[in-house]
Amino acid sequence: MAASSASAQTRSLSGAVSSYAPASEHPTPAWEARVGAGFANPGGRESGLANLGADLLSPRILPPGDRIAAAFIPRFNLGSSLNLNGTRYAYAGATWTFDVSKDVFIEASLAAALNDGKTGFVVPQNRLDLGCNTGTRQAAAVGVRLSDRWSLVTTLEHFSSAGCSDKAGGSGSGPANISARLGYTF
Repeated sequence: MAASSASAQTRSLSGAVSSYAPASEHPTPAWEARVGAGFANPGGRESGLANLGADLLSPRILPPGDRIAAAFIPRFNLGSSLNLNGTRYAYAGATWTFDVSKDVFIEASLAAALNDGKTGFVVPQNRLDLGCNTGTRQAAAVGVRLSDRWSLVTTLEHFSSAGCSDKAGGSGSGPANISARLGYTF
């Protein structure tokens, strides 16, 4: 029995098998909440105003086999962009995440959205004329994982009311916001 044990210890493991096995595995993180702040519509109407943002992202609907496959499997998101003195909106849609490295990732999001922006024939000079209160939210982000649970994400998001520009003189050009958000995965 001692010879058998010594023989097992001297055999090398194949490259696919790790020689270290932790005592317990942590469950794979599933949900992510992000909260942050930034600036609304730099360079345009409603520019320079403080903007608060929040997101809740679901786990992927299918666990990815590798990081390339993961880029094509979205996570559902629900969120809001709260301009403290201008257009605010809420959205629900999908986010695609691609891991550039272990610590850095990029994202793209597309969502349906509702806003409380100004519409109609009389719109104050300092406000955006959206044409209607429905549209889409598109976003691009670069993130850094600070630990296995925390991340910092810089996001550029745009609310588009394209297709509403013919209604009440709206331009269809919604706000574009830039923000930094702190994320926690649980």
